Amino acid sequence: MSERARYSGISAINHWVTALLVVVMLALGYAVAAAPSDAVEDYVLGIHISLGFFVFLFVVWRVLFRWYEGFPSNIGPTAVERWSAYIVHRAILVLLVIQVITGPLYLWTENECVDVFGWFKICIPLESLSVIHEPTEWVHVNFGLYVVPILLVLHFFGAIRHYAISGKREAPSDM
Repeated sequence: MSERARYSGISAINHWVTALLVVVMLALGYAVAAAPSDAVEDYVLGIHISLGFFVFLFVVWRVLFRWYEGFPSNIGPTAVERWSAYIVHRAILVLLVIQVITGPLYLWTENECVDVFGWFKICIPLESLSVIHEPTEWVHVNFGLYVVPILLVLHFFGAIRHYAISGKREAPSDM
């Protein structure tokens, strides 16, 4: 992984596509958690799972591309800001990987398939690992409902702060 001076155009596109996908997946996850009936919960969960397949593919692409391209140097004015940006950026990527792995894993450990909009199903028989079903589900649900949003808020406020204190009014790709 190399050091770069700024994010590339592909990285900027990856960032905003990921941001959109994460916001949609979070909204669907919260809708599942607050569903007024089992029918609504099942319907919204089906969309969440189906879209999750494509999120999985994109997150894998994004992480591999980031690993290949590297991170630009942190340019925060203080060591605390640079360290915070370093931790939050990497934590978000790690948590996204955890989310896209634990989502299908907790289905497969209960002998369920990932049904992608009824177009096709991905079935990996892992019911012999049913002992990890509950912990995997707990990680997926709780990280998704609580930890990912906290990191996204930190990232958002860090970007706002960075933009506000920068005299040059840098573009997001420069941050």
